[in-house]
Amino acid sequence: MKTLLIILITAFISVYSIQAQDNGSMVEYNNTEREIPLKNLQPNKPISRSIILQVAHAYLYNEVISVSFEEVMSTVTIKIIRESTGETVYSQEYMNPTVISVDLNLQDSGTYYIEIVSDEVCLEGEFIL
Repeated sequence: MKTLLIILITAFISVYSIQAQDNGSMVEYNNTEREIPLKNLQPNKPISRSIILQVAHAYLYNEVISVSFEEVMSTVTIKIIRESTGETVYSQEYMNPTVISVDLNLQDSGTYYIEIVSDEVCLEGEFIL
């Protein structure tokens, strides 16, 4: 009887230990690429009810923003703004971009905005670091 009790206690401790290890490592695996939804911010243009192809897509992965462009644009300005202070933490103009990466590892956690502006389009998205 004592042996059975010892085996059950050992099994319980082992299972509990494995579950605790799994819960601790979940933070590692939750660090996946997330798309940043971009909204068109051109107030002078009428709202179209048809299917509109997005000209750019933004993604966040490990505090790095990637912006990919579906069509060629001559010049594009990308700004990243901290919501709490309104401070522009990144601003750069690009010529004929296809894919752009912005490393935000040195920035504090919080809510940020990304603005993608060209002659043809003005997009904005919100994300959390």
